[in-house]
Amino acid sequence: MRPAGQKQASVLAALLLSPGRVVPEDRLIDLTWGEQAPRSARGRLQVHVSDLRKLLGADVITRAASGYSIEVAPGERDVDLFDDAVAHARTLTGEAAIARLREALALWTGTPLDGVSDELAELERPALVERRLAVVEELHELQIAEGHHAEAVGGLRKLVDEHPYRERLRAALMLALHRCGRTAEALEVYSQGHELLVSELGIEPGQALRDAQQRVLRGEDRAPALAFTEIRPAELPLAARGFAGRAAELAALEDGEDGVWLITGTAGVGKTALAVRWAHAARDRYPDGQLYVNLRGFDADDEPLSPTAALAQLLRALGAAPSESDDQSGLFRSLLADRKALVVLDNARDAAQVLPLLPSSGRVLVTSRHRLSDLVARTGARTITLAQLPEQDSHALLVSALGADRVAAEPAAAAELAEVCGHHPLALRIAAANVGTSIASAVAELRADPLLAFDGAEQSAVATAFSVSYQALPADQQRLFRLLGVVPGPDFTPHDAAALLGSDAGVATRLLRGLSAANLVEAHAPGRYRFHDLVRRYAEERSESEETTPAWERLFAGYLATADAAVAELGKRVVSLPRDDEPAQSPVRFATSAEAVAWLDLEAPNLVAALRRAAVTGPRPQVWYLADAVRRFFHDHGRRAEWLELASVLLPAARRHGAHAAEALLRLTMGGAAFREGRHTDGVAHTEEAARASRTCGWRECEATAVSNLGSMLDWTGRLAEAVEHSQRAIELFRELGNPSGESHALNSLSCHYRQLGRLTEARKCLDESVRLCRKDSLAFWEAANLADLGAVLLALGDVADAEYTLLLALESFREQGSRFGEATALSGLCAVHLTRDDHDTARRTAAEALECARQDGDQQAEAVALIWLGRATSEREHLVRALEIATRSGLRGLEAEASAALAHVLAGTDPAAARPHATAALDVARAGGFRLLEAEALLAVAAVEAASGEGAQAGHAAREALHIWRDTGHVTGAARATRTLEGLSARS
Repeated sequence: MRPAGQKQASVLAALLLSPGRVVPEDRLIDLTWGEQAPRSARGRLQVHVSDLRKLLGADVITRAASGYSIEVAPGERDVDLFDDAVAHARTLTGEAAIARLREALALWTGTPLDGVSDELAELERPALVERRLAVVEELHELQIAEGHHAEAVGGLRKLVDEHPYRERLRAALMLALHRCGRTAEALEVYSQGHELLVSELGIEPGQALRDAQQRVLRGEDRAPALAFTEIRPAELPLAARGFAGRAAELAALEDGEDGVWLITGTAGVGKTALAVRWAHAARDRYPDGQLYVNLRGFDADDEPLSPTAALAQLLRALGAAPSESDDQSGLFRSLLADRKALVVLDNARDAAQVLPLLPSSGRVLVTSRHRLSDLVARTGARTITLAQLPEQDSHALLVSALGADRVAAEPAAAAELAEVCGHHPLALRIAAANVGTSIASAVAELRADPLLAFDGAEQSAVATAFSVSYQALPADQQRLFRLLGVVPGPDFTPHDAAALLGSDAGVATRLLRGLSAANLVEAHAPGRYRFHDLVRRYAEERSESEETTPAWERLFAGYLATADAAVAELGKRVVSLPRDDEPAQSPVRFATSAEAVAWLDLEAPNLVAALRRAAVTGPRPQVWYLADAVRRFFHDHGRRAEWLELASVLLPAARRHGAHAAEALLRLTMGGAAFREGRHTDGVAHTEEAARASRTCGWRECEATAVSNLGSMLDWTGRLAEAVEHSQRAIELFRELGNPSGESHALNSLSCHYRQLGRLTEARKCLDESVRLCRKDSLAFWEAANLADLGAVLLALGDVADAEYTLLLALESFREQGSRFGEATALSGLCAVHLTRDDHDTARRTAAEALECARQDGDQQAEAVALIWLGRATSEREHLVRALEIATRSGLRGLEAEASAALAHVLAGTDPAAARPHATAALDVARAGGFRLLEAEALLAVAAVEAASGEGAQAGHAAREALHIWRDTGHVTGAARATRTLEGLSARS
């Protein structure tokens, strides 16, 4: 049958897209007529439904109170036939699976939803197109895996032209071309995709496309089509105890399709409990991971989690390091593209907070007290609105909490208890936890208690349940309950509770267990408890300022003492904020640095929340001490974007309260973090401010550190002469202060400047002295950093075996300390060793590992260095183009010259004309910045270009210049390369 016209077709399609479910009249009108619906639309809708009943049968479309529903038998919808065929294909293998997928795709004809209203098509067509394309991609990947790569190429080329941004299609085309022996074309497909994504969307290719490129470069033939990251996050919190009811809502989630689902309702009505309950039950459907983040949209004590911070949390869970300079949202979508993953975004404030966090596939559950109409309009999110529990669900919850026999013994009292609690699930759980000898007695207590409607009349039943539960507690549990309202972060431990009470952890643990038994706190992880947000607010209402202020100070002191102990395990710091007294004894002990890092990682949200509150309320100066304690953890463990966000709150507070040393320290940390994130102008500006602020308040250690950091930054940005002056001045200051860790840091910086200037012997002396200081003062991180740089100097001096041994020592130390940045640095150095031995396979693997470490850390400089070595090892220009992009965008002049020279080398053999400007640019940048060794490298690139262009004389002149520089600087391995180049030129002539 065919509907009579667009409007009737739209009504039928809207019903068929939600079979068995009531579609409200208002929604049918909106989907059929849009915003310009006539006044007669309701009547016209009834006419269309009547006509459809005549065509389909009177009992197919039924009327409900608010709208219409259509009954569809199995196999009547072509989309169901398609899904069944695809599901069957996935149980098969090889040719049988390919044949079944082709049969499924043959069911599609024309454009989905062709002939319906624009409103309906715009809302529903993208999901249908996506459903088909995902199977098309799967079919082509199967064809390639089964050896039909030649057959797949034509169709894939057409599909890539039609959908140029779909990276999975592009990756499949690359593999098909590669397996046809057309590797150059495969790499060109990657290059085109890279250029398109960067120029049009401003993002880098996702992991899937990069993996395909790597497999092509490695010459792999039968590799899996698209290997996803090995990390499969499983972050769902524990399901709520005593969950009961909500069968209709659970069924809607179970039967529904992937995409965005919004669960909305008043506070405490069970939104999170429903989302988590269903998510646990559906885990097997989402084998690529289950992610969870609390967006804190309605937290009374803290700001809602920003999209940037939320993305950082999600990306870390997926094994990626967030960087403020990246398109984090694009990276997140790329990591989850075409994957079966589940994302739970809990407690959202508004659509703006949610939209950047939506992946391109899988399912997203969003919970919010607000209806988020904008999110629904923009994503077509399905909405589940939770009201108070129906009577039967309230009864089921009481049975779960009290037992069937007790409820059966007092059925009237149980029904009355549900009524008094307003059928509110949280109120019912709390009331049930406090039922004594009889349910009737509990009802009588509830009815006698005055209402405390602290969140409006609709919450009065909840407040009543809280009040009765609170009054039933022993006095010591009541006191702890009140004091826990002081905690600003998402959860707390027995040690935190002990600090609030001024007691020991054993007492606190016993009291917490009592509160948990009363359902007033939840043990959501081993040794960790949390409030429901409404219960937290009730605790705050009960608290009294004369007890909460000292409790807050004790809690903060506990955070500070434990953070001090954890950071002490990470090694000495170059500079620490001066304190009036010694750090207090920590209630938590750490046996290893790994334990300390684990605690810091778990406790970071609480520490951040505590610092945010303390910036406003104090205690001071302890707030600055805690910021000083934790800054290194955030900086060295890939959380610099988070630190910059927090420091931007702390800095104005330090100014307001005249904490000049804290202001200098915060500037110092913001400078280092911004520079490592690729924001070099900001990094230099903050660090210069740190130096000025330090001088103003007479804090010479901080001034020396800022001057030393500026030396490193000026080196990276091509101002070597100034860099040397800064590092030499920093060394003088640290020696005057008797600060060996600072002196070591400044000596390391000076060695880097000397190396770039070609003063290799002086660079080695600096590093030898720096290593001696590190070993004397147990500075593990800086010892490893010096060893990594010493390895590079030894290699230049021709001591290849010693260079390798030294770099391996550095690598082992960095790995023990969990420093991904350090690993990347040492691995890049080892790649240079392997290339010196002409072991390109090992060099390629080592450089690829270095690149992975750099990306996990989020350090732009380390990533560019690793890309350059990977480009040299593979002669693959794409790596070098990417390195050049990073260096140019970030103003890293030395790396810009290095990447340009390497790119010229690679291009010279195939396209000398394209290589020439890169060689010239490398030489100009190196000479302008005084990078002596890079000048020689650029000259060798010029020689390669001239030789490929048939200009032997010019090539020989450039190679001899390079040889002169390398011999003059004592660079043995460079001189050997120049000599081989000259011998090759001589053999040609």
